[in-house]
Amino acid sequence: MKDFFDELDKELTWDESIGQAQEEVKEEIEKSEEAGESDTAEEKEFDNAVKENREYKPRTLLNFPETKFYLPTLRSGYTRVIPIGWNNETWAKNMNLFQYEDDLLLLDCGVQFAEPDMLGANYSIPDISSLIQYKDKIKWIIITHAHLDHIGALKHILPPLGMPTIYGTKLTIWIIKKWLEEARILSHATFVEISWDSTEKVKIGKHFAVEFFRVNHSVPDCVWVCLETPGGARIVHTWDFKIDFTPAIDKPADLWRIWEMWRRWVTLFLSDSTGSIRKWFSKSEKDIWESLEKIIENHVKWRLIIATFSSWISRIQQLINICDKHWKQIFLSWRSMVENVAIAKELGYLKMKPGTVKKMSPKATEWVAPHNQVIVTTWSQWEQFSALTRMAEWKHNSLEILKWDTIIFSSSVVPGNERSVVWVINKLLALWANVITKDDSEVHTGWHAFQEEQKIMLNLVNPKYFMPVYWDLYFRTLHKNTAVSIWFPEENVLLLENGNIIDLAPDQSVFRSRIKMPIQDIIIDWNGIWTANSHVIKAREKMMDSWVLVVLYKVDSNTKAILWNLKIESRWLVYLDEVRLVHKMVHKKAKDVFENTIKDVPDMEEKDLLKIIKTDLEAFVLQKIERSPMIIPIIMWM
Repeated sequence: MKDFFDELDKELTWDESIGQAQEEVKEEIEKSEEAGESDTAEEKEFDNAVKENREYKPRTLLNFPETKFYLPTLRSGYTRVIPIGWNNETWAKNMNLFQYEDDLLLLDCGVQFAEPDMLGANYSIPDISSLIQYKDKIKWIIITHAHLDHIGALKHILPPLGMPTIYGTKLTIWIIKKWLEEARILSHATFVEISWDSTEKVKIGKHFAVEFFRVNHSVPDCVWVCLETPGGARIVHTWDFKIDFTPAIDKPADLWRIWEMWRRWVTLFLSDSTGSIRKWFSKSEKDIWESLEKIIENHVKWRLIIATFSSWISRIQQLINICDKHWKQIFLSWRSMVENVAIAKELGYLKMKPGTVKKMSPKATEWVAPHNQVIVTTWSQWEQFSALTRMAEWKHNSLEILKWDTIIFSSSVVPGNERSVVWVINKLLALWANVITKDDSEVHTGWHAFQEEQKIMLNLVNPKYFMPVYWDLYFRTLHKNTAVSIWFPEENVLLLENGNIIDLAPDQSVFRSRIKMPIQDIIIDWNGIWTANSHVIKAREKMMDSWVLVVLYKVDSNTKAILWNLKIESRWLVYLDEVRLVHKMVHKKAKDVFENTIKDVPDMEEKDLLKIIKTDLEAFVLQKIERSPMIIPIIMWM
């Protein structure tokens, strides 16, 4: 793949606002290549396994927990639907499984914000541990659009499933390629590009016939999916959508083709419940355009910094057109923003005059008056290293918030992230910046259909069964109530949880299995995969709720006598007198436990001895100060 950093803005040297972290990565790669270590041992093993057509057993990123679950037998002519991830999740790790006979097809593969109980986790991914044993039958995955909650887990999911073929639109595939390239597995991936305007059905495997429909969302090239099987099932899945008759880049949703599906009879309709809480219609991008233009045109003091998601290509096109009209200069800050803009420009989704958009750096902004600078930066609410967060903390390597700068939050707050957003706003206000959010002006519109748009789609598709998807049961129940309000039969609304199994019969009836696929919260913690209830998370919970106490013994290897005083370290105790008192009690108790245990069983193995010390000290501390710390005894044999 081309180096889009250079292609975007050839007249500039390397961008310092993006470059520090990237340069460090390049230096590490160059050093490893000079040493003949361009691939890690794990990457070489993966390459060899693919070449030799044998199973690859990973050690770090791919070690999903083992499971003995088997899918129940699917009766002849039935079509199976299983939600793997999307329900009861904030910014869901979207994934759905469809089955007909021996063919299994996945739809989307996203990441989720780390929940508060996922201590120390980077993010969560779909639990495919029950599916790895069926990887020979899972040969395809359809991706509806290029948001992280639909593509972000691919680098973790593809290798253990044997690299199934990826279907997606042009922009979606190119953004996925960039992700897989960084994960160093792009060379093993296979892609099939589909068009949202094609009326032809795409044959996937022996049994699936799939149509794609044009819809509107916050990133171009989004599609609905209509899936048909020989058993007579026709399933329509909207994923994320809204109805916008004046979008910034895309054409309006193809409502005519969507209505035509009703004439062919839709068995099951799965639709986005994210906007269920909001009445009427979502705002059009045209309204946001007018509001942003008014702000930019009248901004004549200091800099204007606009924070949005790097995938919001249509919003960036709006800003390009507005700034070009009013003689403003756009500067892109942060890597993901530069990459996505560069890809969209390369593919023709973004139109711009030469020199209108540049990469942010002190050199680039040196000769541009502050009031003519419009800095477009990333705003990721779940990432502490997003550009705007670094600016608020004065940690950005090339941009500092100055007094009277104006920051526009051209994005909505993901439910559950309100506190972190307010924290960033408070930091910016403390720097004397002016902050504008969608509550102050129309600088953002929602990505998802409101209640009236949901009604339009239900009426157009007119399915026999309806399944609200996404978010908590509260949102999905509101979507159900909206359907019932337009006379949809309540008994035909399916409210499923992740792992529930339904089979669609040839006679259009639905069989709900009592068997449920086990779905755990799988978290990515740096280079490891864990379950959210693993010993690692439990240990972190204990450290957070209580405290840590380390007791170090120095023991004579021959006599097993304790040498010198015990070394005790604790974290959580605050006051000096308290520390001294607790350490004194623990010192005496720890010494007594060790000496009494060795006296009773002189030949006790070290692991058993440590277990006894830990158990006795936990009971002692709980009795004395009503706390259950994580106690770590250590023995150094001298």
